Amino acid sequence: MTRSVFFLVALLLGAILSVMTTTTPALYAQDGGMVKTTDKGTLDVRLEPMWSEGGQADFNVAFLNPGTDSLHEHQDYDIRILKDGQQVFSAANQTGQAVLHNVEGTLTVPYTFQGNGDYTIQVYLAGTGISPTIPTDEEATFPITVVPELPAAGILAVTLSALMITTSIVLARRRRILS
Repeated sequence: MTRSVFFLVALLLGAILSVMTTTTPALYAQDGGMVKTTDKGTLDVRLEPMWSEGGQADFNVAFLNPGTDSLHEHQDYDIRILKDGQQVFSAANQTGQAVLHNVEGTLTVPYTFQGNGDYTIQVYLAGTGISPTIPTDEEATFPITVVPELPAAGILAVTLSALMITTSIVLARRRRILS
């Protein structure tokens, strides 16, 4: 009797593992906006990640006058993503430029993460204003952790397995009591 329960448990765990390893997990990370002041204090930067399936993120970035929610217009900037200290993305490099210019104070940068782990989103501020730009050479960094999302099939398999194991144990105890 005990062997059959253990066999059932092993079989169910094997099924769960196969379901979870054959599905590609979506990626996500912490949601919500984060605000940091650039390291020289010129501007505040608000970073709001918006997550979708497959590790796709849209980073809404706002350059703010320090200590306020009012937008600061005209910045030369770059948005960089680093993993283990190595740059894996640069918005400016995507366009073949050293830095980009923002007029309105807000922008959205899309990026698809290739795997889970710890990342750093670096908002580099090269300068502010309209030509001539006032150079600043500063940054605000945001740590972010990307983790695999448990697929719906995995959640269902775990729930069904727990139900079956519980039922098997209860039935085995009842049989023992009745005998």
